[in-house]
This record gives sequence, C-alpha cells and structure tokens, in this order.
Amino acid sequence: MKRRDFLRYLATAGIGLAGAQFAADLFLPFAEAADIPTFSFAHITDLHLDVNGDRTWQYREKSVPLFIDALRQVGRLPRLRFLLFGGDQVHAGPNDRESLTVFHRWTSLLDIPHYMLLGNEEVCPIPGVSRLGKEDYLKVWRGRGIRPGSSSWSFEPASGVLFIGFDVTSDGKSYGLAPPARLRWLERELSANRSKKLIIIATHQLLFPSTPLDLTPAWSLWMVRNHAEVRELISRYPNVRLAISGHHHSASVIREGGIIYVSDPAVVTFPCAFRLFTVTPQGVSLRNIGIDDRSLMTQARELLHHDPYARVYNPSDPESILQYSMGLSEQDREAVLPFTDDDQGTPS
Repeated sequence: MKRRDFLRYLATAGIGLAGAQFAADLFLPFAEAADIPTFSFAHITDLHLDVNGDRTWQYREKSVPLFIDALRQVGRLPRLRFLLFGGDQVHAGPNDRESLTVFHRWTSLLDIPHYMLLGNEEVCPIPGVSRLGKEDYLKVWRGRGIRPGSSSWSFEPASGVLFIGFDVTSDGKSYGLAPPARLRWLERELSANRSKKLIIIATHQLLFPSTPLDLTPAWSLWMVRNHAEVRELISRYPNVRLAISGHHHSASVIREGGIIYVSDPAVVTFPCAFRLFTVTPQGVSLRNIGIDDRSLMTQARELLHHDPYARVYNPSDPESILQYSMGLSEQDREAVLPFTDDDQGTPS
C-alpha cells in the first residue's frame, strides 16, 4: 500500500495526524539540538528464541543461528553506547528455559551495556507447557533496566538525553495496554525530565499503526489498545522526539507532529534485521542491519511469503508482505532525520 493511501486511510479512520507526512518529508525541528552529544545504539527485537522451534512466518527453527548472526553484526559496528533487546527475546513454550540459557550464554559475551524490554511472549506463558513466566524474566534480567516489581525504566545514555523503556505488555495478551498506573509513571518521568534536550521512548507493541490493517480487529493485536492516549500524553512534551517499537516484525517510519514513530524489523522473520540508530547534534539516522547468512534469509523470505499471515496482509498479492516487512519505502529502511528547520528536504 502506498504511504499516501495509508495516511488518507488513517485520517478517515479518526487517527489524529496533525503534521503527519511522508517519510520523505520527515524532519525534527529542535532548537537545542546542538547540545546533544553523538552516540549510537542498536535495537534488536523479536528474536523468538526457540531451541526446538517450528517453521512458520517466524523462522523459529533457525532462531538460534539467526540470533548469533545478529550479534556478530553488532560486533562489527562502531562502538555502541548501548543495545536494547526490545521484547520477545524468548518464545513461550516447552523450550523457554533452554532458550533463555542460550540467550544468556551469548549476551554474556557482549562488552556493551544492554537493556531489556518485556514482550508479549515473556508475559504470556502457555499454561501447563511453559516453564517460565513474567516474574522469572524480571528476576533473571534484573539490572538490565527491568527488575522484580518494575518492568518500566529509564536511564541517561548521554548528557542531556533520557531513554525510557516503557512496558506496555498485558499479561496473557498479544496486544499492548498502558493502564492508568503505568501512564502516571510515564507522566512523572516526562515531567521530571523537562530540562532534558532529548527523550526517546521504546515500547514493544506499536504506538502508531504501520498499516491500515493494524486498525482492524484482525490485526489489532499488534497495537497498544490505548495508543492514542499514550501518544497524546507524550505529545505534551516537546523534548520527546523518537518512539521505537517492535512486535510487528516490520519496518516503518512515520511522523505525527514532532515525534517520529519507528517500527523495527525482526531478526526471526524476513528481512532478518535489526535497527541501528545514531544520534548527532544534526539529527537521528537509522539503518537496517541484516544478517550475513544469505541462505537463512532466503529461506525466511520463502516462509513469510507462503504463510497464511501474508494472505491476511494482501489476499490478492501475498508477496507484497515482503515489501511491507522490509519497509514500504527506502526511508522506512534507512533515513536521516535532521533536528533543525534548516533543511526540510528529502532525508538522505
């Protein structure tokens, strides 16, 4: 679907789009951007590690080598300030404990700080089958942002910058939800950090739809149920410039007002990629980083193309799911988003 048609659909569906425009027109006016230091971070989401996984549109049969390949790519990048694992690190089911062991074995080799968000897989154990549940992950990942009794967190990756990991998972549900207590927590964080130059927020489920289907009952599971309420809250704080999500295994970049909403691809699903972000005084650049193993990526492509999930996306052209997952435009996959008003042209 063309971006213009998508935005027109959103407008008719009642989604507030003041200032929304194509990714090719994105810019971030921000008067104090010159004070922001340069740093980079990566967002790896939706690994769905499963040591004995199935072949579906999620290539869980090869989730472990896909994960290891992604970490290899991280090691080749310039020094990162931190790494965010954005949820669904471990697939719920009979292999979750062994899969978590694999996750820890490899992440223990990382020499950069790394933080965790919970995903729906971590809060939706299968009764009588799963051996881990939400509290287990909060305990095991203590000190990686989350800890027992606290699944939302924030830290300062650089001077004048606040990064918020906002838990929108809903126990036993695939969709997200930000109940009143969590919204109050988020508002306190935002209010207490009004003096920060830049605030970045990360969630697992989407705060902004990446396709019109996300607004229908069939695909509402990808969204935060009260997404409009959350967006209205964060829009009150002009230093919130970037909101990052995973969950949908697709790449998109959309602006609403002064905030860029980024949906990132999954490692376990074609295009088997994660996102690299670089913040500079001039703006934010983002780029998809794919795996090395072309054979794994090719197989993941075929699995996605031929899965019923693709026919839900477009019954008459299932192959179009591939473009959606990679990003409908070049700017969905790689873009530079300037901080200032000086250049409002096409991102490079």
